[in-house]
Amino acid sequence: MIIGNNFKPAFYLFIFSLFFLKSYSQDRIDAAEIETKTLEFYTNKNWNSLIAIGNEALKQGIDIYLLRYRIGISYFEKSNYEAAISNLERAKEFDSNDPVLMEYLYYSYIYTNRNEKAVELLTIFPDDLKAKVNYKSPLFKSISAEIGVLSTDNFDTNKNANLKGTNNYAQGTFYSDVVFGNIVINNQISPNFKLQNLFSLVTNTSNDLFQSSLPIERTQVFTNKNNYFQWNVIGSYYYKGWNIGVGFGLYDSSFITYSPPPPLQPNAPFSSIKTNASNFSSSFSLSKKLSFIEPVLAITYSNLSDINSLSIEGSLNYFPLGNLNFYGNTKIGIVTNELQTNTIFTQLLGFKISKKIWIEGYGAYGNHQNYISDAGLYVFNTPNKINWYAGSNLNFYFNQFDFSIGYGIQERASSYENGLNPSTTNTKNYTYNYNLLKTKIVWKF
Repeated sequence: MIIGNNFKPAFYLFIFSLFFLKSYSQDRIDAAEIETKTLEFYTNKNWNSLIAIGNEALKQGIDIYLLRYRIGISYFEKSNYEAAISNLERAKEFDSNDPVLMEYLYYSYIYTNRNEKAVELLTIFPDDLKAKVNYKSPLFKSISAEIGVLSTDNFDTNKNANLKGTNNYAQGTFYSDVVFGNIVINNQISPNFKLQNLFSLVTNTSNDLFQSSLPIERTQVFTNKNNYFQWNVIGSYYYKGWNIGVGFGLYDSSFITYSPPPPLQPNAPFSSIKTNASNFSSSFSLSKKLSFIEPVLAITYSNLSDINSLSIEGSLNYFPLGNLNFYGNTKIGIVTNELQTNTIFTQLLGFKISKKIWIEGYGAYGNHQNYISDAGLYVFNTPNKINWYAGSNLNFYFNQFDFSIGYGIQERASSYENGLNPSTTNTKNYTYNYNLLKTKIVWKF
């Protein structure tokens, strides 16, 4: 009886195991069936079915060249270029000489902004394939030119205002429009090393305004155009999927400071001092492109406005659809010096609205004073601190050139002083806005 009772559960377990194994073997797909089905789906361009049966075969341990090749092309045709890359790279391990595979892989890299890997792949292309993708090896990869204007009513609003109030004296610096231009030159020195040079010229108009009741009511304004020049060079080396960047920047500026006469000599002339300043920055950055995301770390040391500062920026680029149809960038930056420590949050989102047109929206919040972003390319050493900014870009992409137009708005903080005389004043804080209009063209070689 004991033997019989123990035998029944064991018997049922044995029968169940046979049934399970039979069902499992019926669900499995053999390599011959995979070849037949995937070829049929590939020929009929039934990409969804090919992806489904292909991934099921991979789960069952079937991993061969044609399977990976067809899955990769299916994902490519579905515009999921990240998934295409993982399968095409695996197929390339089986056969690295297939020109069709290499072409699909090349464009998958291009369409996911993996330009370094695309250039690296080009080095093993046969000559006819290089000609097909219109490959050139120019020293100049691209040259871009950008111009823009920041308009404000900061001076117009305050030039006729009573800044003194009930006091005898007031003074402040108020700004008019800012005009700027940038030129960026990208050089591909070798398949793994590229060099970027940025030249920027900014002209702003400052208005030093003085109001006094002694000995009579009078207002004096001193208007000056102040020039600012920036040069940055960034070298970037691509090594085993990592981008390692080192940068250096020089920033030259000039401005004039006016001082009122002493209280006991109200009719004496104003004094002025012209200041020429030269500052620098040095930066290091590290990034790695992964599937769908790219984390970036940048550290920059600078002495802007003769204040030694350290900017640390962590950012994340992401491509949730596996392509550039929708993308984003999130940054968190910290700038610290002996005066203060500030945190800046920046967000950008972009998406494709037609075959050649993308639109982007962006914004940032935080005290940007002396903040340096993107390893030195964006420098916030403005005379008045930026509290926040927001805007959008409309980008047009063509074969030989790209073109964009943009609008933005930013809030800046400033102050002026008033009091009984220039020696005893109170500080009055306020904010004002700039409106940005800009356009950029990029020539691609």
